[in-house]
Amino acid sequence: MKIGHRTKVVGTVLASCALVLGIATSASATTKVWADDAGYAEWNADPEGSIPGDSIQACDTKADGWGVKAVLALDGTAPNRTASTAGHPKGYCTGWKSGNLPEGNPYLLSVYKVQGDTEILIDYKVVNA
Repeated sequence: MKIGHRTKVVGTVLASCALVLGIATSASATTKVWADDAGYAEWNADPEGSIPGDSIQACDTKADGWGVKAVLALDGTAPNRTASTAGHPKGYCTGWKSGNLPEGNPYLLSVYKVQGDTEILIDYKVVNA
């Protein structure tokens, strides 16, 4: 697929705005990263009600045979935590995968569509612990 210059510019601007807004609103409850219309990965930085801080979950919203996988990693290193809906029906959300992380570090939250051994990276966002 060929991507035109205008599309690249718009994509870069949107990604930059999302990064700035994500950092500016890091105190907000959760951040969602959508896997097209298949579902989403979700990040929660600080404890809120029954949701633990420094936690992720994956949710599958479409009955299409694909699951959703959320991966949290620091600077492209090995994942700190992973959550996957693979093998579960539509409407399934994993439990929150949590554990204390050093404050102030940026992490990469990636969302994949998964089916069997196939994983397709759909999107990602930078989040802060």
